Amino acid sequence: METHPQSFRRTKIVINADDGFYSDIRDQGIVSCLSGINSGVSDVSVLMNGAVARHLLSVLDYQRKQLSALFSYLMKNNLIPGLHFNLTEGKPLKYKRSVQSLLDHRDCFLGKYGFREHLLSSAVDMNEVELELESQLQAFKQLFGTVPSHLDGHQHIHVLPGIDAVVARVLSRNGVKWIRVPVERIPEVSPHLTETEAEFYKNVSDQATKAREIFSSYGLKYTQGFIKMAIMGKRQSIDSLDRCLSPLKNCESIEFMVHPGFKVSCTDNDVGHNTSGCGNPEGPDLFSQSDDREHEMNFLLGDEFQKYMLQHNYDLITFSNLS
Repeated sequence: METHPQSFRRTKIVINADDGFYSDIRDQGIVSCLSGINSGVSDVSVLMNGAVARHLLSVLDYQRKQLSALFSYLMKNNLIPGLHFNLTEGKPLKYKRSVQSLLDHRDCFLGKYGFREHLLSSAVDMNEVELELESQLQAFKQLFGTVPSHLDGHQHIHVLPGIDAVVARVLSRNGVKWIRVPVERIPEVSPHLTETEAEFYKNVSDQATKAREIFSSYGLKYTQGFIKMAIMGKRQSIDSLDRCLSPLKNCESIEFMVHPGFKVSCTDNDVGHNTSGCGNPEGPDLFSQSDDREHEMNFLLGDEFQKYMLQHNYDLITFSNLS
């Protein structure tokens, strides 16, 4: 691949690590990407129903830095993360009777596809969505003393029809300024994507295009470009990254979604050990156990990636520092 350095303007890029507070093991990998000379991540969003967050919320303030690598790093560096709003995995923060339409027979969220099917059948109560979002925001404020710097959705639930308007209204009311808009060109045919994956990502991008208008109407901000649904995990390489970024060369700001970290063990269960997951009885999901998490971490910390970012004049930045 031949690279073509930009000679003038620097493009602001937020490299955001999703799924913070899912597991302290995972978080340790995120911290390694945030810190050091070769930092490969500039921002992070956290799950407030994740095992780490639940543990932090259960102890006194002075104990928290000792219990979480990520929380300790954020506090030490005065960084306010984003909220990774979750309606699909694990247990809710709101009392279960208050959000019954969001839950299955185990009082867990309905899953990535189950929630979407429930939404299509008009079985989701939007008042309950608002209650759960407010609960996650309040839990965030309890830990960090302020509102999130930005919001994105676990498995992109924040751009779903109907959910988008609730999210926009609640964020506007709470003073959260930035939101993810995952509009991305998904190739019709790709050796890296299954047909199911390609269809899912295209739907997300189409929904995000419509949600963007709602977000704008509430004064929410978002980056001009977004990448990385199509090249997650082992699909991530300099060539695939360049193919995604090249069409966005005229954007002033880009969000690059990543999922790095040390992979978790299938034996970790936040119910039994309080170490991983979001509260599902079966423990952490396959995504968190995949070697892909460590591939992304190693890619982001690698010399080749650092060289690419430097050659193309990308300026790593946080959502808090975006104008």
